[in-house]
Amino acid sequence: MDDKIFNLDEKKRISIINSAMEEFSKNTYEQASTNRIVKGAGISKGSLFNYFKSKKALYDYLKVFSVEEIANTIVEKVNWEEPDLLNRVSEITMIKMDILRKYPHLLGFTKRINSYSSIEDLKMIYGAYVPNLYEKVYSENIDFSLFREDIDIKAAMNILIWTFEKLGENYFNRIRVGEKIDVDEMAHDVDVYIEILRKGFYK
Repeated sequence: MDDKIFNLDEKKRISIINSAMEEFSKNTYEQASTNRIVKGAGISKGSLFNYFKSKKALYDYLKVFSVEEIANTIVEKVNWEEPDLLNRVSEITMIKMDILRKYPHLLGFTKRINSYSSIEDLKMIYGAYVPNLYEKVYSENIDFSLFREDIDIKAAMNILIWTFEKLGENYFNRIRVGEKIDVDEMAHDVDVYIEILRKGFYK
């Protein structure tokens, strides 16, 4: 990645990233226009190519950024001492929602570049940047004694993981390329599922 963009103030950097993600999410790489990107970002074309040597360099940067931003932010912001698994899932959901509010076209861009990828494929992509992230989320410092004694923990964990992966997959499939996602609706749906699972599995 080109480090020059990191020397910019945050507001300007976010503006450039958002404008580029919007353009690349609404158009194929070939059809995407750097003229529209600089117009949306409020910068000159010369400035853009000072930060990124080419359109391809910008595109490649965004492909890495879209993964690293979510994975690294989760690692940095999650309270890994939280023993309640469902509280952790809720916290991670809020972290993801904040990212999507900050970068409203991130999910659309992700769908554009991974249009033929499954959830398992995406997990492997994230895992390449933060190894064992999913295992860490569902196991590190989790207090499994919070579950009811008559519950099969392994089966319960499978249900939890399948539920949230399927929910994420449904949103990923529903969003049309180039569109923003309804972040608040997604957060509400996750809360509903968490409460149902809490009543079913916890003491």
